[in-house]
Amino acid sequence: MSQSTVATTVARRAPASRQRASLQVVTPTDRASSVWFPVVCVALLLAGLAAVLGFNTSMAQDSFKVSALESRSATLADNEDALAQSINSKAAPQRLAVRADELGMVPASSAAFIDIDKDKVLGVAEVSKASDGFNVGGAATSTADEPSASAKAKADKAKADKAKSPTKSKADKAKSPTKSKAAKKNSSAKN
Repeated sequence: MSQSTVATTVARRAPASRQRASLQVVTPTDRASSVWFPVVCVALLLAGLAAVLGFNTSMAQDSFKVSALESRSATLADNEDALAQSINSKAAPQRLAVRADELGMVPASSAAFIDIDKDKVLGVAEVSKASDGFNVGGAATSTADEPSASAKAKADKAKADKAKSPTKSKADKAKSPTKSKAAKKNSSAKN
């Protein structure tokens, strides 16, 4: 294509009635709204940081409250366990037997039962008397680690019998090794 054809094509495309807009120089004083944009951005940024700081502070306070409540819960659980153990130790049959003995109670020699459906008393209850023999309270106070009075008496008797028994003479001591050697020979011969 030649230059003349291009010029005629461009001339045909351009409308004749359209005027060009005039260009003007804009000075910074004419843009008054541009000062508020950075101020608004900084204000939004500071508001967001303040909100995050407040949220973190409230979460930290709640965390301390939760820790305090967990500690209190653990303390209360320990107290509950201690009270349950105390109740169980006081309700143990051995403890009840000791307490009943302290109050002067004795085991019942007979029992009577009430049948509510028939409105009758089954059996005859008799007044019990304290016996000189076995005492429930005495049995309840002894434990496996602590021997009872009868066990102590047997141990003392065994010590006394051992002290009274004569010691072996020198002749008895001399005979016993030969007997053991002979017994060893007999047992090895049998094998």
